[in-house]
Amino acid sequence: MLKKRLGEILMEEGLIDEEDLAEALKYKEQSGYKLGSALVALRIIGEWQLTEALGKALSLPVVDLVADPPSPAALRKIPPRLAERFDLIPWKIERDGKTHRLLVAMSDPLNQSVLRRMSAVAELEIRPVLAGLSSIQRAIRQCYHDSEKSRVVEQAERLTSEKRRLTEDRRARAESGAMDDLTLRGPPAERLDTLELRHRALLQVLFKKQLITEKDYARALANLVESLRQNPK
Repeated sequence: MLKKRLGEILMEEGLIDEEDLAEALKYKEQSGYKLGSALVALRIIGEWQLTEALGKALSLPVVDLVADPPSPAALRKIPPRLAERFDLIPWKIERDGKTHRLLVAMSDPLNQSVLRRMSAVAELEIRPVLAGLSSIQRAIRQCYHDSEKSRVVEQAERLTSEKRRLTEDRRARAESGAMDDLTLRGPPAERLDTLELRHRALLQVLFKKQLITEKDYARALANLVESLRQNPK
């Protein structure tokens, strides 16, 4: 817990003076912001400076969510609606023997009710770490919403590909059916050409599989021709 007020800590660190603090407190009353957010909004200090000062005062680690983004395993522990509502993001899962803790990046790690709720949701002990508010909000967009958008796009692409494949299959079946129809209903000359092609294809398969030899085929063909000559009807 903070033993000193945030304004005192920042003045001790040399980040603000009394005039800055007075201006930020006035803006805080007008805007409803917390003091830290008011100081950042007025550009009196930077968000990273504020976060580091809080980390030092609270003895909490400060994390860079860009250089070291949240892990997928941690993200699955807290749904995006809660992350957005409380401006936090699950960062890593810490393992210490049989004990697992969920490290949650927050800009306000002193909110005990939020910590208890996240622990109940994740079914893990929560250990807060510090990160700037804007970096948390950016990480929420990138880790939750952008990844969901990517999954939707991938799913749409898969459906399009499947639809294209089914269309090609239907076209192939239609062409095959057209060939069958041609064989059955086409003019005699076309039916003869089709039968000849099929006959040749059948012979190629039989020769390739060595089920008959060309000599056997020639002998059988000669016998058939001779039989037709003797019995033309």
